[in-house]
Amino acid sequence: MSDDQQSCASADLVAAGLSVARENIIEQRLVSELASLMLRRGVTVDVLKSQFDAQGHDVVFETHGVIRHVQLKASVAGGARRHVNINVKLRGRPSGCVVWMTYDPVTLAITEYRWFGNEPAQPLPDLGNKVTRHSKGNASGMKAARPALRDVPRARFEPVANLDELATRLFGPARPQATGLVFAQLRERFGTEWRQRLAVTPVPGSFHDSIDFAHLVDGYRVLEQLCELDPAAWLDNAAACARAGQFSDDLGLLWTQLFLEHRRWRQANPYSPEGEELQCLDELARRVGRTLTRELAS
Repeated sequence: MSDDQQSCASADLVAAGLSVARENIIEQRLVSELASLMLRRGVTVDVLKSQFDAQGHDVVFETHGVIRHVQLKASVAGGARRHVNINVKLRGRPSGCVVWMTYDPVTLAITEYRWFGNEPAQPLPDLGNKVTRHSKGNASGMKAARPALRDVPRARFEPVANLDELATRLFGPARPQATGLVFAQLRERFGTEWRQRLAVTPVPGSFHDSIDFAHLVDGYRVLEQLCELDPAAWLDNAAACARAGQFSDDLGLLWTQLFLEHRRWRQANPYSPEGEELQCLDELARRVGRTLTRELAS
């Protein structure tokens, strides 16, 4: 082994003087690996880096209307750290959360994830009332309080099996793109109560009783975000597939189709669907209801 190789092999990567470089490397690894995983799910993630930590977060992730302000913590594998301090301002952020990573002291590879947070659109859990104090005392030995920080013990963090599970904690289960866009609209419209709002909304059993349900989302906006330039042509193609018994499995596309069908037949007034046309539309409405029920159960 050369002198340079020997030097690299013996470098102390957990030395105090390397703390900033070490934190940057671990953060970049998380961002890169998480973005790659989401791409494999068919989803892109926008990443915004905070230049200051005074607001309580290190990075912001956004995808399909889910915005996550994330505070990152890292500790060496086998270390004695039993708590971390969390900025109280993180509770004021939508979907604020904390990811605590454990890393290998030789390679800086992330070996474990722990989670402190709630579902998307839900605020950070209560931080408790243990105010963080400075690690060093003043001239009289008193360690001053840091009122913006709270000590949160390791026991309150949930172990996360792998990066895939962490992605699900952050953004929800892997879903088709249009479904993610529809759920983003529902979160935007109903806030943290969106699931409860859907739970008390009657599931459509026919086309005629689904008009209010269909307009819970804006199908034009979904198609715009999918870069579909011609909603009428898109609907004609979807309707032709439906008449052939070929419906999409994507809740977002089904819901968009139902929305557009109601818009189409509203403009066709005083005419209304009948016969096989109505049977097909009834089946579309029922499929939206069944698929929504399945998605919410997941």
